[in-house]
Amino acid sequence: MASRIPDNNLNSFLTKRNIANIDIHAKTGIPTVEISKLRNGLIRKIGAKKLFLIILSIGENIENVLEEIYPSLSLINVKPEVKISKQTILGRFFDSVEDNTIKIISFKTGITAQRLKSLKLKSNAIPLAHELLLIELATKQKPGSLFKLLYKDLILNTSQEQEKLREIEKSKSSKKK
Repeated sequence: MASRIPDNNLNSFLTKRNIANIDIHAKTGIPTVEISKLRNGLIRKIGAKKLFLIILSIGENIENVLEEIYPSLSLINVKPEVKISKQTILGRFFDSVEDNTIKIISFKTGITAQRLKSLKLKSNAIPLAHELLLIELATKQKPGSLFKLLYKDLILNTSQEQEKLREIEKSKSSKKK
């Protein structure tokens, strides 16, 4: 069973902040057509790398943005916390290892074990934004921590590159008229 693609509030988030597609395009290189499709829901699967670039381009805290874009995203199966007052250090270690197995993460997130293994083993597997967020929730990591770990080397376009992309986009617009 494949995990369901959750609804997102990317459009309302960007609209509320008055962020234009051209500004995101200039800073990230993501085509304006693709940004439009992401905003209007024609593309529902938001790649984690693309969302990270968009967040980087607007300069906001990733944790807050993820909460706004995916406000209703939550784990589907959570085993109840068992409080054992006399648990040993080794007992806590085993609990931590168990909680982070692919099988348990799959159970909690609804992401298939096969998909998780693919993300783990295949360098060409592209994680979706909601998948990373669910994995963070399931492993009790701070939202955005996997994004930062995976994409720490991503940088925005220089101001010269941004200006060039803006000019190209303007020339495309004027040719359409």
